[in-house]
Amino acid sequence: MTPDVLFQSLWNDYIQRLCPSAEKVHQLLQEDEPLINDHIALRTFNVAPLGIATLAQPFLDAGYKPCGDYEFESKKLVAKHFEHPDPKQPKVFISELKVNECSDELQAIVAKLVEQLDTDKLKGHEFLYGGRLWDLSFADYQVLAKESEYASWLAAHGYGANHFTVSVNQLSAFTEVKGVNDH
Repeated sequence: MTPDVLFQSLWNDYIQRLCPSAEKVHQLLQEDEPLINDHIALRTFNVAPLGIATLAQPFLDAGYKPCGDYEFESKKLVAKHFEHPDPKQPKVFISELKVNECSDELQAIVAKLVEQLDTDKLKGHEFLYGGRLWDLSFADYQVLAKESEYASWLAAHGYGANHFTVSVNQLSAFTEVKGVNDH
């Protein structure tokens, strides 16, 4: 799998399922050269068989290398970023919620979600942009949302890019980020 095919699949899922307005933003910013995405972000839980290593594998298979580790203590998150040797390929940030540091109630809900997984779906790369791999009740969503926006977003949306970012340095019509935002 080439990075281009992988990112096109992620982008298609993102604009169809998660953020349809992103395509309009790309159209507003389009210049002569195709837009370059600076980075994308993906979310997961640190519960087997999920976790950063599982989400990273399709990117590693496409030539990406790990480049940095991060910790966000107040959000109970750890993250890694990955880069491809081709600088035009987006960086990839994958974060995971440290479920074991959350309340017993949140841990029980996440365990219930993970129990529903068909682990065969974690082979390959399609799970990265397939949405939820579990059923989620509204009541469980509300419990998760009270404790962690991250957990509730991931439980509700499943897998797919949390966001794409345009490389503003590539844009010739703008010299500052404020100008991009104003546009």
